[in-house]
Amino acid sequence: MSDECDKTTEELRTQVFETLGRCVLNLQKYELGMKGFLSVLEMEGTPKTWQTNLHKRQSHYSTKTLGQLISDFTGSHISSETGNESESEIDDSALPTDAVHFKTTYSIVAGEDDYQTLLDDLTYLVETRNELVHHFLQRFPLDDQDSCLQAIDHLETVRQMLKSHMERLQSWDQARVRGMSALKGFLLSPQFDAWIKLGFIPGENIDWPSARVVEELKRAESTLGKDGWTDLTLAIEVIKSRNPDLTPKAHGCVSWRNLLHTSDLFDIRRERGQAATSITFFRSR
Repeated sequence: MSDECDKTTEELRTQVFETLGRCVLNLQKYELGMKGFLSVLEMEGTPKTWQTNLHKRQSHYSTKTLGQLISDFTGSHISSETGNESESEIDDSALPTDAVHFKTTYSIVAGEDDYQTLLDDLTYLVETRNELVHHFLQRFPLDDQDSCLQAIDHLETVRQMLKSHMERLQSWDQARVRGMSALKGFLLSPQFDAWIKLGFIPGENIDWPSARVVEELKRAESTLGKDGWTDLTLAIEVIKSRNPDLTPKAHGCVSWRNLLHTSDLFDIRRERGQAATSITFFRSR
């Protein structure tokens, strides 16, 4: 501080201008980082459309001000543990039927105190940006040494604050990258492959109403049913041709009749056929 006091007012002004310029550039660096971060917080589409959708989000945020970016971020991607935020519903009727459609959303959930502190910090960041750009000379006229020295102290505080915000933004993005890496690992795993084929992960309890095999049995009912009942043998042939992975064994059952009984979603009856054989019929409950 003694060295700064020995400087002339003009020298101090030059130091203020240099420090102010660095702060403004760091603010712009933060803005660019936030634009990139917001662009990838939601990823949606098919293998053919997700890249186009990403470019649309990047274009959407490219012209936003820092205040608009923070408003979008705090309004859509930050919540408190006690909040009642719910995920937006996806309109299935609008989804393609000939391709896999996916959507990933990244959000930050904070404790009540941390949540409010984070909102306050981000609000103050925007206020500081506006002051530096629009009102700095109003607060620090720079017409004497005292004003210049006060401005230098303030800008040093701002510089440290910007450094902290940038580090926090980078840590959020690193967490997002780790999450996406873990998701990628799961999508390439045998467990996910089984979930796609069967509607559940082997070893876990089966949610029968959402199991693929139940969906196929009901589809067979709609095409093969007569008087409300469906021949199980005919249904099995259709299911095997459509999805050979849907077997009783894959569902922990010893037979198709056992599967129907275990699911507790179908009525079963048997009729005597020709040559002392029996025919099994089923219907949804």
